[in-house]
Amino acid sequence: MQNLAAYLFEADIDDPNSRLDVLDHLIDSWLEKKGVQGPRTSDGYFVSKTGDGTGHFSRQMVKSSVGSLSQVELMESVDDGAMFTTRMQIATTGRRIVVYATLSATPAESRVAPIRVYPRCPLVIRSIIEKFGDWKFADQSVPLAQAFDATSSKNAKILCDILRSESRRLPVVVVSNDEDEAIWPDLQTKIAEHLVGLADTAFVSAESSWVLTDELEQRDSCYLGAVRLYWPGRRHDGSLAGINWIASKLASLGIDDGGRNRFLAALRREIMSVAALTMVPPVLFREIRTSAEKERLLALEEDARDYELTSIIEENARLSVEVEKVNSINQSLRWKLDHPGYHEVANDQNESASEFTHETIKKKTPTAGSTIYYKKIGSGGGVDTLVQTASCNHKESNWKPAFKGDQAEKGLHKLEGRNNWRSIAHCSACTGGGRWRVNW
Repeated sequence: MQNLAAYLFEADIDDPNSRLDVLDHLIDSWLEKKGVQGPRTSDGYFVSKTGDGTGHFSRQMVKSSVGSLSQVELMESVDDGAMFTTRMQIATTGRRIVVYATLSATPAESRVAPIRVYPRCPLVIRSIIEKFGDWKFADQSVPLAQAFDATSSKNAKILCDILRSESRRLPVVVVSNDEDEAIWPDLQTKIAEHLVGLADTAFVSAESSWVLTDELEQRDSCYLGAVRLYWPGRRHDGSLAGINWIASKLASLGIDDGGRNRFLAALRREIMSVAALTMVPPVLFREIRTSAEKERLLALEEDARDYELTSIIEENARLSVEVEKVNSINQSLRWKLDHPGYHEVANDQNESASEFTHETIKKKTPTAGSTIYYKKIGSGGGVDTLVQTASCNHKESNWKPAFKGDQAEKGLHKLEGRNNWRSIAHCSACTGGGRWRVNW
C-alpha cells in the first residue's frame, strides 16, 4: 500500500460535541454520494457511484477518559483491480477537536514499480474545511479554496513577508498573471480549489511581480507567467526552497484545458506526496486508544495488578510507535523511488521535481547581428531588472525606437555586461513594463 496524501487540522472550540454532530452529517452525506446505504452502520459493501467497481466501508468509535476517537474507512476498487482507501479519524478531548485523513492505494498486482495515480482532495475533507473557518495546522490557518490577490504593491509586500516567515508551516503557490506570458487564464482559482487544506495560493500581476523581485531577489521571484511553489524554510544558501515552472514549460503541456489539468494533476501529486510523509497521526489518537484498552481490561479483571496492565499497554504502545516508524521509512523509500530527482533536490543541486520544472529560461549570449528580447521584472536604484524572454505576437508597428530608456539601458548593461548594442526598440502593446527588442 502506498500513502498518497494526508490532511491534518484541528480547532479549539467551546462546544466540540455540536461540531461533531455536523461532521457526522457531512460524513453521512459523503458516504451516501459514494453509494453507501445506511451510512451509520458499522460496516458494509456497496456499489460505488464514483469509482469503477465495488466498495467497502466501516465506522468505529473508541471512547475513554482521555477523549473519543471515531474512524471512517472507505475502500473502492477500479477496473484494473487496484484498491483506493480513504481513512478519516476525528478525535476530541476537552475543547480540542482534531481531524486526520489519509489517501492510499494498493496495486492490483505485485510488482516493484511506482503507482502512477494523481489523487484529489476527498469531497468530505473539502466540505469540512469550507463549513468552518477556524481550522488550524501548527497554529497556521488551514488554506481555503481562495487565492490571495497580490496584484497591488501593498499585498505583494504582504505576500513577501509570508514567504520569508520562519513560522510558515505550509507551502504557498504563486501564479504570475502576466497578460503577455500567462498560459492559462484564472489558473490561481483552480489551484486554490485543488490544494484546499494543504497549500495557500496567491497571484501577482506583471507589475506587482516587480515587488517580489525587489524584495526576494530574482532567484526567488515569480514572473513572466511562471508558477512557483514555495516550500516552508530555506536552503543552505539562504534562498527560498521551492520549484519554479516557467511559462514555456507549462505551454509544453498544452495551452488548452487538457494541458492545464495535466499541470494541476502534477502539482497536486507533488504537494500531496510530501504531505503523506510529513503529516503523521497526532499522539492524541494513540493516547485515546491506549486509555480505552486499559480501561477495558480493568473492567474485565478488576483484581488485576495495575502495574502488569500498564506494562502490557505501554509495550503495545511502544510497538505501535515502532510500526509507525517502519511505515514512515517505507513511505519515504517509495517516495524516493517515485521521484527520480530526489537526491538532487536533497542536495540543493537541482530543484527539478518533475519533467516540466525549470528555474529560468536558457540565456542567450549576445553576438554581432543577433536580436534578443528582454522584459522588466523589477527595478531599484534607478536600474531596471531585466531578463531575456521570447518575442511577442504584436504587430511590427508597435515597436518604437527607445529614446528615453535610461533605466532599461542600465539594466541591460548590468545583465549582459556590455553596452555595444546597435539599437533598442520598445513594444507599446506589451504590458507590465513592456518588452524590449535589442539588436546587437
